[in-house]
Amino acid sequence: MPSRKKARQPLHPPLPRLERPISLTAQVEQILRRAIAENCFPSGKLPTEVELAEQLGVSRETVRLACEKLQREGLVHKVRRRGTFLQPPALPSPLRPRQARVLMYLQADYARSPWGEDGVVQTISGLMLQGALRQAADAGCMLLVRQVSVSAMRDILSELLRFMTPLGIVFASYGEEKVVKSALGLGVPVVLLDHDLPSVRVHSVRDDSFRAATDAVRLLAEYGHRRIAFVNWQRAELNPWRLRGYREGLRQLGLPRRREWEIAVPLNRRGAEQAVSYLLGLHPRPTAIYCFNNTLARYVWEELRSRQVAVPEEVSLVGGGGEPVPDLCCHQADWEAMGQLAVQVLLRYIPLTDSSPAGAINCTPANPKDRPPEGATNDTKRRGNALSAEGPNALRLEHHVCPHQFFAGRTIARPGRQELP
Repeated sequence: MPSRKKARQPLHPPLPRLERPISLTAQVEQILRRAIAENCFPSGKLPTEVELAEQLGVSRETVRLACEKLQREGLVHKVRRRGTFLQPPALPSPLRPRQARVLMYLQADYARSPWGEDGVVQTISGLMLQGALRQAADAGCMLLVRQVSVSAMRDILSELLRFMTPLGIVFASYGEEKVVKSALGLGVPVVLLDHDLPSVRVHSVRDDSFRAATDAVRLLAEYGHRRIAFVNWQRAELNPWRLRGYREGLRQLGLPRRREWEIAVPLNRRGAEQAVSYLLGLHPRPTAIYCFNNTLARYVWEELRSRQVAVPEEVSLVGGGGEPVPDLCCHQADWEAMGQLAVQVLLRYIPLTDSSPAGAINCTPANPKDRPPEGATNDTKRRGNALSAEGPNALRLEHHVCPHQFFAGRTIARPGRQELP
């Protein structure tokens, strides 16, 4: 076998390797790094290449090469014909919070109206708001709520829009036509809750006042009443369906209708006093009174009691919904579900979620091309969304009427013998 060659052993200890001298460019680079770290350029601008070359005793080319290295590392940046500037230190980008998904809810405040009508939406507004808050929370949205005087709604809306543009707006209990049109001009969905504007193309959710009034007249007629008065709200243009339903109920049953049996008053104690004084002065006077809402019915009841007029022995009384009044016969809508439905309509027309909010509301979806006909049958089996195959963002309108339910009380009785025709 061939013998292996043995490694040659060094005859003396190895000599140290020579260190290469740092180039002038690297030295200039180190000097500039140290100067930047020590904040030697408070103005944020470096001296020109000529000035640096003179100060450091090197060529302009050496300074240029050093600055290019610093620029590649992001410490400086050059601007043509302006010079070399310090690059701000790159900070770790903070986590951006998810953009707040805000819905605006403007509740009309009639208590501060010129007539001080505290009985307009005293209880209804709270129930509707509770439903709206629950639905907004379920959808991961924030509900910005403002209670606004009717006369100041335009100014308040303009003030709020200075700070933010909501994803949708709900006008609860009132929305002036011009203000609603301005809101529609923002390009966001708008829903009218507890009222409607037939002259404006806008979504709406309201109670079925027409059918409720018709059923109230029918109920009183079943007890034998033929002279039925209606104490309406003086702002009848905001809810014309209640008066129309009252008149339609009389017409369907062949009952007499007298203009003097219809009186419009403010929804407060003064309005109740005015109505009672007027109706008790009629000859013959009505045997039953149907009031616009429960608050007005309570005021009327108290006024009748103060005048020694017994309810229901002498006058029967029915309320049109709202606050719970013990022993009062009345009809009620599901006001909380109406508030929930109003937010659901908004959610269907803004890109918040991939799927529509769950939960069926017992309200009648109307023809998407028009308002619901008066007295339309309430479909309790259909979901109140009126969606078609066009998808949730189709450019059309939703109009919903929510049914009332009657609650028995102790304020209805058959008219006395002296009152029978």
